[in-house]
Amino acid sequence: MGLRRIYAAFRRRSIYRRALASPARVVVLRYHAVGAPGEIARYLDPGLSVTPERFREQVRFLVSRFVVGSPDELPALLGRGPSAPLAVLLTFDDGYRDNHDVALPILREEGVSAAFFVTTGPLETRRGLWISELWRLAAALPAGPVELPAGAPCEVPAGAAERRAWRRAMTAWLSAADAGTREAALDALSARAGRPRGEGLADSFLLPGQVRAMHHAGMTIGAHTRTHPHLDRLDPALHLEEVAGARRDLEALLGAPVRHFAYPNPGGGGPVGGAARAAAERAGFSSAFTSIPDPMRTAPDALRLPRLGVYAGDQERLLFDVLGAAR
Repeated sequence: MGLRRIYAAFRRRSIYRRALASPARVVVLRYHAVGAPGEIARYLDPGLSVTPERFREQVRFLVSRFVVGSPDELPALLGRGPSAPLAVLLTFDDGYRDNHDVALPILREEGVSAAFFVTTGPLETRRGLWISELWRLAAALPAGPVELPAGAPCEVPAGAAERRAWRRAMTAWLSAADAGTREAALDALSARAGRPRGEGLADSFLLPGQVRAMHHAGMTIGAHTRTHPHLDRLDPALHLEEVAGARRDLEALLGAPVRHFAYPNPGGGGPVGGAARAAAERAGFSSAFTSIPDPMRTAPDALRLPRLGVYAGDQERLLFDVLGAAR
């Protein structure tokens, strides 16, 4: 193991230990996808997933050791005191179809509830999330320039490592763009790659009926914006439509209140984090979860709640190793 990986592991272990040592006695875990790596790789970086077998092991471990709760139960869980057993909330971001097809049956078999934060735009387009589109197109693009709006990384490199760096830069740029600019850029990338928009992604994202089925199965359905921008970088004038609009979309779909929200990307911080939080407050959410791995406070800001991510490989093994030592 190189020095960089050793340092990263040490830093992560320190973060996890601080989170688990909080007197709040609550930890929120953040997943994205559950499936075989080869299948996940059609629409998402497999590093953002766990295998079904590993997910089942994790759920069984959590149920055997801790209290597993829901966002609605969070205020009561935080009021139990520092001697209470650790409570864990399971959350999923984005809205990939494997959440319904793979994760939901495991959760039901183990008698556990989770919260699923759904990006609502792909429910209508039926061609997947733009992150999946970029993942697919990045591998197919020929090296060289692409005509994109000013500020975008327009030169596609040839080398594999350089292309991964380009994809990360393009993801960051697209996440800060308004929906129209993002769509125009993806159209240009699609044309350059010679691949139709949405090709191979029709089954990567949840269908409206599947979201309703998850709700009826006792899962919490929360909002995750309409188009998955980075709200901390996006023009604040667009925040409310993204945040409140997603809530309206889901409430119309479910015929039930949607009380909880998760910021795409870290959320609730950064240059315009105050505006992102204000949008969640104006939209009327009871809670809003970030992707910031801070310890939970005993009296937290309900619209800036921390979470610990679960990613394939060394990271999730380390996280569950630290959880295994928790009381």
